[in-house]
Amino acid sequence: MSFIEQARRRQLIEALIEGVAEEGYAGASLAKVAERAAISKSVVVYHFGTKDELVEAAVEQIFGEMRAFIEPRLDAEQTARGQLRAYIGSEFTFLEHNRAKLLAVSYILMNHRDQRGVLYLQERSESAYLKSVIAILKKGQADGEFRSFALVPMATTLMHAINGALAQWVANPKLSLAEYADELITIFDLATRKSSTRATGKAAE
Repeated sequence: MSFIEQARRRQLIEALIEGVAEEGYAGASLAKVAERAAISKSVVVYHFGTKDELVEAAVEQIFGEMRAFIEPRLDAEQTARGQLRAYIGSEFTFLEHNRAKLLAVSYILMNHRDQRGVLYLQERSESAYLKSVIAILKKGQADGEFRSFALVPMATTLMHAINGALAQWVANPKLSLAEYADELITIFDLATRKSSTRATGKAAE
């Protein structure tokens, strides 16, 4: 793929992201992407073939940028506790500075279906998310930092807590994502750590 072709593909992906962020999932149509990019629909089809290919490329780009932002912050932490805190905080920081991308990926994941009617991009993203969080939780338990708990339920609860906070922010941009991040970091720090006070409390009961 030539430099010019790569640049054109990036332009079309950005046009889709902007369109979906402004118009909802309807903005993902090839015709609207072409209109926003000021080119013909045939050019879009030449580079991506189908709407599915363009939408998947956009989702992969957004998640790729998010991974590139989060991973160095995880690598900088030596403990699982630090990694969990960094994971939550850096995800919120990235999305707070990339609202259009959050809106676009949210609308796509909630609406884009395959021929069977399955939200396959949503399933794929949730699976990848759980895998990365479970790895942190498993490390924390193996290193003796975290208490014993079921990994999948804890990771799933964190995923839904973050999604819930982001949904609130989508509905009301004036809400502080930083405050949500701080509270979720505290909640899951307390929920996962080994705590002598927790044991004392149970004994007192």
